[in-house]
Amino acid sequence: MDARVGDRLIVHSRRVGQPPREGEIIEVSSGRRCRVRWSDGHESIVFPGTDAVVAGRSEARHAGPRARTVTIKLRLEEDSDHCEATATMPTSVGNFAGSGHARRNPVDPMVPLIGEELAIARSLADLAAKLEDGANRAIASHESRPLHLIP
Repeated sequence: MDARVGDRLIVHSRRVGQPPREGEIIEVSSGRRCRVRWSDGHESIVFPGTDAVVAGRSEARHAGPRARTVTIKLRLEEDSDHCEATATMPTSVGNFAGSGHARRNPVDPMVPLIGEELAIARSLADLAAKLEDGANRAIASHESRPLHLIP
């Protein structure tokens, strides 16, 4: 196995129907030992076996689209007049969180679902803005010219 820092390590599952586990090789030690940052953000030291394949950076990029499932946790706290929502999304660089608030006008009828929907929508919009800001900072750390991301 010829692995280099930056290559992708793909470990095929031994269970039928389970997707392969993928990660970026961030360190190569003597022998076959590698430190891998998995797509879920965790790191581990691996001695790749026969179920593993190393794909170079260009191979991994041109291998076609790959599907990932991302979980966003929503937490709601509410009473009869207020609803607070927090949306949290783990990424490979840490957790991002957005918050949203909804308040019922005292003259409006009591319909809790409306407050929940507004608070959740606002927390997801805040989360989206923070994710975009994080992407801007990550790009800027690799570029020496001004950035202009197009929405």
